[in-house]
Amino acid sequence: MRLITDTRNGVHNLDAEVPDADVNMALDWFSKLDGKRHTLMSLERKDGWQLMIGGGPLRYVVTLGNDIDNLTLENMSGNQSTMVELCAGGQYGDYPETICVNPEQAANAVSLFFLGLEQQLQWAK
Repeated sequence: MRLITDTRNGVHNLDAEVPDADVNMALDWFSKLDGKRHTLMSLERKDGWQLMIGGGPLRYVVTLGNDIDNLTLENMSGNQSTMVELCAGGQYGDYPETICVNPEQAANAVSLFFLGLEQQLQWAK
């Protein structure tokens, strides 16, 4: 599976790409997302589906998409009116708590994506 991550230094960015990442490598890179130096990672399967995780280290926005669908992992215990500031791809933004997940939820999405079982999770359009 193809993995791409960012490494930021101020306003400068350098992407790293691993063309054949396994789940352990992906989870290791995920653990480096700190919302400062590393703010975004992307996984791409051969079937065209892509999982992107932005933010860190306590909250993340996780999206799942292909040419047809674009979905966001839901935080079922989140409050729609509570906003969370995250840095994803070097850009700060405020996101509703309902789409900001904790590290365990995001890591679970990575693991299930490798198994092709990500649809077991609660996604919003």
